[in-house]
Amino acid sequence: MFDVILFTDTVDFDVKSRGYGSHRLASHLRENGYSCLVIDFSSIITRNIYCEILDKSIGPTTLAVGFSTTWMPYKFPDVGVRTRNPGEGGEKNDQTRFNEDSLITDFSKDNYSVWIDYIKKINPKTKTFIGGAKIDFYLNAPVDHVIVGIGETETLDLLDSLSGKSRRIFNRIVDHDRKAHSPVWNFRTSITSYTDWDFIQPQETLNLEISRGCKFKCAYCSYPLIGQKTSDYLKHPDVIRKELIENYERWGTTKYFIVDDTFNDSTEKMQMFADISQRLPFEMKFWCYLRADILAAHPEQIRLLQDAGIAETYFGIETFNPKTAKFIGKGMASERLIDTIYQCKDVWGDRSYIAAGIIIGLPYESTDTIYKAADFFRRNDCPIDLANTFPLSIIGNHNLVKYMYMSEIDRNYSKYGYYFPNPEENYFRWRKDDDTDIHSYDEAKRLSNEINSSFKKIPYKGNFYVSSFNDDRLKDREKNLDLSNFDYQKLIENINFENLFKETVIRDYFQPLILKLSMHHRSIL
Repeated sequence: MFDVILFTDTVDFDVKSRGYGSHRLASHLRENGYSCLVIDFSSIITRNIYCEILDKSIGPTTLAVGFSTTWMPYKFPDVGVRTRNPGEGGEKNDQTRFNEDSLITDFSKDNYSVWIDYIKKINPKTKTFIGGAKIDFYLNAPVDHVIVGIGETETLDLLDSLSGKSRRIFNRIVDHDRKAHSPVWNFRTSITSYTDWDFIQPQETLNLEISRGCKFKCAYCSYPLIGQKTSDYLKHPDVIRKELIENYERWGTTKYFIVDDTFNDSTEKMQMFADISQRLPFEMKFWCYLRADILAAHPEQIRLLQDAGIAETYFGIETFNPKTAKFIGKGMASERLIDTIYQCKDVWGDRSYIAAGIIIGLPYESTDTIYKAADFFRRNDCPIDLANTFPLSIIGNHNLVKYMYMSEIDRNYSKYGYYFPNPEENYFRWRKDDDTDIHSYDEAKRLSNEINSSFKKIPYKGNFYVSSFNDDRLKDREKNLDLSNFDYQKLIENINFENLFKETVIRDYFQPLILKLSMHHRSIL
């Protein structure tokens, strides 16, 4: 039996990844004396699986069961669309990609009662709560509490209240430290640990947090900790090394998604991480988010990233228009950015994978400059392996998102020339009248679709998500990198990844989890 049970999900319907936020929270709660069980892959959880798990994990002393909304679908009020991609709101119904009888499907349809009521049936005193990035869309869930923001301190405070450790009384909305900045804990010494209950496999890619927040404040960015002095939230080298060694020795983990908002925000950080990586007893590979303008200003970082083990990255270029770039906070000349990315490919080699994105609809951006950027991405010698464009998303109805973090453009869209003819019905569909020829979200979306369909499709042979499957055809990442593009495409084209995800997660995770819970349950009766 556990004090706390947390349900979370993978980032998409056909990839095997862990819900980092819930595992980070569980580690913090365990450090403070609470036993915690994290249940991954909620999009696979049927009512039968759910009941089997809770029957054997909720006991008389179970304080709370929580549900992370981070990887649940957005729920758009205008057309009732359920989708994980906000840019698809109003375009299509993504509901068909969920298992029809899963926890995620029912939550997305507001069918909560069968899931929440079962918790209360087992133990009426057990509290329920939701947390995560999309709580605004699930406030109608009949839960006892809603955790707002980053959850380490607020969730712990709530549990201390429920357990009697403190006399503090909380209302339904728990929102007293949404950035987890309370001095009662120290992020810099925190470690995210997994347990035998998680059934981590060696081929999986885990998440790693080196620092928290971002020192930049891009106008379009809605991340919660932008403008934060990240050197104050940079983990100690010994702490990072301890987490890496623990995961390697216990689970055989060698691949990571580094989830820092901007990984290369300082050269000192890059040097530290390269030093750590080169002293490990294994060869680490990782994905991260990088800013090309910082690499251009500090080119020594390119080699340091290579030394550290970079394998995949994403550059948020956003625009090649100099006036637009200056407006959003990325003012470096496009020629210098392009030259830097060529340098990255030269140093990192053909086994690295570089992705990049452009936003359509930003101030001062015209179709002419968008097409020029697309022409670069289509060049045969372009160092970017995967390019994508996205329509600018602006939150038009602020009444719908009381707790969601908003960008500068979200908060003050009229200041930048955007307006919404009917914000009560149209969530993202902005319009603008300016001297550009992109006047609406719909125009930006059509242009994005047109350009994306014209880009080269290079097989993503080293894909960390694909190589995280326990499948002999896929889990040897280095072997698949040796294949030709043709042979790799032939390998994967007949694989139904949604079916593979479901089959392997049930086989490798839910079946052994339920068996272990049954044995544990019998041992304490």
